[in-house]
Amino acid sequence: MSEEEHKPIVPSKRGVTYAKRKFKPKSARKGEPEFFMDEGMSRLSTPWSVASIRAGQIDPLSLPAGVILDAAVGSGIQLIAFSKILKRPALGIELDEEVAKLCAANMQLNSEGEVQRSLDRVLVGDGGSAESAITCYWASLRDAGTRAHPPVAMLHLDPARPSDAQNHSLEEMEPDIKTVLKSWSSHLQNGPNGPAVLLDLSPRLDAVQRAMVDGILETTFPGASWTWEWLSRGGGRVDRLSVWVGSLSSSSSKRCMRVGRKNIIASIEGESSGAVESSFNSVMEIPRGAYLTIVDPVLIESGLQSSWHDLAVGGGSGSSWVRIEGRRPMLIHTDELSGDDEVRGFVVATGKIVQHRLSAPEIHTIDQVASSVAKKGISKITLRCSLDPEIHPTLQRRITKELKGTEGAKGFIVDLDVVRPTGNQKVYVVCKE
Repeated sequence: MSEEEHKPIVPSKRGVTYAKRKFKPKSARKGEPEFFMDEGMSRLSTPWSVASIRAGQIDPLSLPAGVILDAAVGSGIQLIAFSKILKRPALGIELDEEVAKLCAANMQLNSEGEVQRSLDRVLVGDGGSAESAITCYWASLRDAGTRAHPPVAMLHLDPARPSDAQNHSLEEMEPDIKTVLKSWSSHLQNGPNGPAVLLDLSPRLDAVQRAMVDGILETTFPGASWTWEWLSRGGGRVDRLSVWVGSLSSSSSKRCMRVGRKNIIASIEGESSGAVESSFNSVMEIPRGAYLTIVDPVLIESGLQSSWHDLAVGGGSGSSWVRIEGRRPMLIHTDELSGDDEVRGFVVATGKIVQHRLSAPEIHTIDQVASSVAKKGISKITLRCSLDPEIHPTLQRRITKELKGTEGAKGFIVDLDVVRPTGNQKVYVVCKE
């Protein structure tokens, strides 16, 4: 492989001027850093809140000496977060030259007052050609008067994948994970527990595809351990799936997290507890006076629902999962949940069951529903049931307006499928928080 396969870009004020001619730097939220991005980069980039939380999860002492490498750097947001928070030089590789120029401008734009940025580079080229890339990088440093030949302390890879697929496979990802890991494996320094590698993968990967990743890691880094992480931003889905390898791994093989705008709300680690089963045969099995809790789906997707359940529900309490799929997994339990932060952090809503309804809220019945729940001491209710998305917002506004001025607690309505001899039936359960 020749040095010409990669072309170095040194982050500079001139590069920022070039980027400003094309785009105005913007921050996604008030108080966050500004970045140059075209439409495609904006759609694919990791949000700064997630990027900075992730960088904060890494113990700087777990990393060996050297630079942090992102082999498919894109806009550079995640690499910049690693670099700033871990105080390490950054090396990004990007196949698209225009994207690489904007990435270098982003590095420069966010380097104010930092002294070690002279080692930062973006290389235009293939992230899977390690020999060519490292040769080009060191040559660029030498040309700038730096004699250092910094090794790679950590590798981050977030390969591109199709945006329109319902499920993803490893074959669709670019650059190829196996090629990149194999190419860079001999260039990675070893930390306390082996090399430090973070793979960002599609949350749509199924168990078979994840097992293929396990196989690639086993053959590429023999003896290393790794931790799979499912991350949610609270929107009723898994937002990120990643693998933390070697010196970035924890003592458990799985972790699920729920994060807010700036911090980790809750995190649980453990081992998978296998399949969960749930079925309901009659309304009598949804007793009034019991509690119903909607949890974040990352608990189920990660297989760590039992680890959470052991913390959440006391030994003498009865409990059963009543829904284990979709955006609103639910647990019914006889006693209130533990107040532990790691338990409550995964809770979307929890309340005491006060009413069963056999029909969904509708426009012409919403005043009756409001009157009925007000009698149960509920003054504000959230419709967390499956409704026609066309009318759901209207129903929510109407019931909020109907209940305005009444006194009471918050509540929510969920729908459950009940199996009966005559067939399946939906029951709408009213819960008081």
